[in-house]
Amino acid sequence: MQTLCHFASLEDIVAAKNYSWGSVVLAFLYRELCNASEKGKAAIGGALQLVQIWAWSRIIPLCPGLGAPRVHMGPHQIDNNRVLQEHHMLRCGTFIWQLYDMESNVIMAYAGDFNPQLWRSICPLIFYAIVEMHHPEWVLRQFGMMQNIPDQLDTRDMSLHKITHSNRTGTDWILQHILYITRWQRRYDTVIQRQSISNRRDTDRGY
Repeated sequence: MQTLCHFASLEDIVAAKNYSWGSVVLAFLYRELCNASEKGKAAIGGALQLVQIWAWSRIIPLCPGLGAPRVHMGPHQIDNNRVLQEHHMLRCGTFIWQLYDMESNVIMAYAGDFNPQLWRSICPLIFYAIVEMHHPEWVLRQFGMMQNIPDQLDTRDMSLHKITHSNRTGTDWILQHILYITRWQRRYDTVIQRQSISNRRDTDRGY
């Protein structure tokens, strides 16, 4: 599959299936998460709703019960009590990671269309101007693997975040991101392999 630097439009539906739409969604989501963490950010939304859906399925205590009363709020209103409770739970680690069920109906329905092995690839995710790195080595327990102490990430380089559609009109994104596209094309070479675990709390000594 190709990155979405190569893609011009949706006119060719046949060609569209050859592009990595999953990596596009993640690239956009990761960038939105970065933007949402900026000091003074007043409102978040859009792609961040994907995080809420993911959290409800992977971190069970966050998921509202089926019988829970509905709270109707405006688009920018926040249930502060709920936020404080969830922040405390996440900070204290009072939850258990839910492993990805590789035999679930949803995954099995699309088993022929993707390679779950790539979920563990350390590689760039590219969507035109956006380039975000995928680092599964930080969450190996989600994949049923022993979590070790990962290498420290340097998050101070924000040069890629300064590149946007608005300030680079007419840019050839293939040339702009050729180094990252090359790394993406070698993504099968950077798949993380670790010891499998049966207990979701198992970690490497010292973690």
